[in-house]
Amino acid sequence: MKNRFTLFSGILVLLISFQSCTAESEEATPNASELEEELALENKGVLKVEAITYIFKETGETSKFNDEHRDFNFKFIDELPYSTSTTSKHAIEGLTITNPNTGEYMIFSNFESMKNGFDQFDIELSTGQVLTSVLFKPGKANNSSNKWHDGWPIVEEPSPVIGAMIELSQQVSLSECGSTDACAEDGNNSTISLTNGDSWFGGIEDCSVECAE
Repeated sequence: MKNRFTLFSGILVLLISFQSCTAESEEATPNASELEEELALENKGVLKVEAITYIFKETGETSKFNDEHRDFNFKFIDELPYSTSTTSKHAIEGLTITNPNTGEYMIFSNFESMKNGFDQFDIELSTGQVLTSVLFKPGKANNSSNKWHDGWPIVEEPSPVIGAMIELSQQVSLSECGSTDACAEDGNNSTISLTNGDSWFGGIEDCSVECAE
């Protein structure tokens, strides 16, 4: 009888220990990152430049992430003028996007289609900055077996990719726009409204920070 009690006690202790470990394991399992949650939503495309990810939202805003964490959302108040050398898949190598008002440009080259649905390419800006192994994937609305039929989504008007390249080149100016720390209670879910003027890379003319409601 004593042996049975000892055996039962041992089994009970093991069960309690197992449940405790399971609960700790569940508590330690991290939730989906901010980036994963945003990627799960409908969007108009995703652009990756090294550790930075831009997600082009259906609302017209762009969400910027650094690694897995949201930096902020941004949008341009004024229309960004541009013209393209081509929208044809067969002549896309060396695609040049030009600012007709200033002559500033972006040259896209070394295109490669990846198995994960992304296109990889390099971008040279008229500032002299060169970005390599940039990744772009069209949003679900543009994601078809013949995505080139009506031209390349990256140059469709309005092109959020151009806005992302301008934001990337103007990070010093943006740091002077205003702190997004005021929106920390909202999970840094702030939106920066930008007025760029005629020039792409000449500097941000005006900006304001709005916290999520």
